[in-house]
Amino acid sequence: MGKLAKLARVVGTIAVNPRSLGKVLLDPYEIGFQNRVAQVQGFEKGLPTIDLLDLVPGLDETIDPYCFMNGSSRTVDLALLKALAKGFHGCRYLEIGTLRGESLVNVASVAEECVSVSLSDEELLERGCGRNYLKNNGFFLRNCANVKRIGHDSLTFDFSSLGTFDMVFVDGDHSYEGVRHDTQSAFSVLRGENPVIVWHDYGVEYDSPSWRVMAGILDGTPEGERGRLYHVSNTLCAIYTRGHFATSIVEHPAVPDKVFSVRISARKL
Repeated sequence: MGKLAKLARVVGTIAVNPRSLGKVLLDPYEIGFQNRVAQVQGFEKGLPTIDLLDLVPGLDETIDPYCFMNGSSRTVDLALLKALAKGFHGCRYLEIGTLRGESLVNVASVAEECVSVSLSDEELLERGCGRNYLKNNGFFLRNCANVKRIGHDSLTFDFSSLGTFDMVFVDGDHSYEGVRHDTQSAFSVLRGENPVIVWHDYGVEYDSPSWRVMAGILDGTPEGERGRLYHVSNTLCAIYTRGHFATSIVEHPAVPDKVFSVRISARKL
């Protein structure tokens, strides 16, 4: 097939299915992880999806504070974390990777104790982050009495020093190796019969996975536990849970099966 014919075929594919543009633009690195997930790990279409309202029935949360700025998790992702934390009596929550602290401060409002392991200011500077980035680091955590912040690279931190947790949120280094290592660390500190791990940015869209992140999650999860990994509908999150739920494979574009009520108010700092 000539170059012009190939180009026409690509343009035609995108015209019929605009989502395929993402596949066309995937770099070889990401394509390699997509092939690995499909051929080696057996998840050609991504993780099976749990319906959000099966996981947290009657979801009704207020997210405050929230700043609608780059680096923020989506509001529904934070509502998921907060609702899950409410399910544990005296919840002990670990977060791996924190920027402004929106997720931490929201979970801290319903959890007994929260711990964050994230890069220190010194480590951020060493990685070339500017001073303005440092002003964002832990911005919302100044008055949270039940939050313990540890400034340390999660890839070299000894998590056994922290004890165990009911719930872990992994939102740090999103490279394959970073996700794999943080996933192993998360599994090493779980407690109780029904602990939960949540990974952010499993999805690049609500119904489209990041193959790099997914491969890291799968390779960091003990082999016998991979059948308990799921995508949570209407979020960018993956979850490890020992609960039993109906699942489906979401096809793009997904048809709405629920509606959300959103109220937005703002105040100057």
